[in-house]
Amino acid sequence: MENSMDKNNCVTSLIRQAIDFSGNGEYSKAINLLTQAILIEPDNEQAFFERGMAYLELNNEPDALADFDRALQINPEYSGARDWRSRTLSALGKYDAAADEKLRNLRKNPNGKYGMGVSPQSWADCATAFIAAGKHTKARELLEEYFLDYVTKVESYANYETAPMRILSKLLIQSGAFERASEYAKTAYHSQHQVPADILAYALALEASGDIDGAKKLSAEAMKINDQMPGAKQLYQRLSKY
Repeated sequence: MENSMDKNNCVTSLIRQAIDFSGNGEYSKAINLLTQAILIEPDNEQAFFERGMAYLELNNEPDALADFDRALQINPEYSGARDWRSRTLSALGKYDAAADEKLRNLRKNPNGKYGMGVSPQSWADCATAFIAAGKHTKARELLEEYFLDYVTKVESYANYETAPMRILSKLLIQSGAFERASEYAKTAYHSQHQVPADILAYALALEASGDIDGAKKLSAEAMKINDQMPGAKQLYQRLSKY
């Protein structure tokens, strides 16, 4: 019993020291300590997760993925492991697998975790993963589901409410549904939680629907706020030709 407690205390101490090293950017030292912890306690999911995070900082995605996989084998509910596994798959160019991982995670907790309500950003991130995988129809269907069944359940994460609107608007433009795209973009634009990207999204929707004057006005507004925003200059220059 005493030996078991000593072992647990040793592993806990090693993990804490490793986290401190990672916090100071000394990732190789952190990995060495976490490897020691794993040798002592091979089923410690935190040690595998923290080592995976350290590997990521050293751009060693294959070993990071292996550690996230092991952490999830030990504890399928380990906080953060599935999200970082998905991000690592994306970094490895495995976009289909990354999107599927995000969807599995979303399906496990469609109404949100920890009693905090639905997270709009989680749905937006999942849709973005499918877009990266080239599955635009799947992304659009996912966000349509969100607005049909889950948007009214958003509580603590209302600050992120415009993310799904913005992404769905762009997807609807691609499919030729310009009026619906404008509706979602307009709602995001007038939200109290509006972000600069929402202004640009609304400008794009108005351009697609033929309201060039409205698009010009919003494009200028977006440029004034942040002329380095991706796509802002291109849209402004394109609209200037009219």
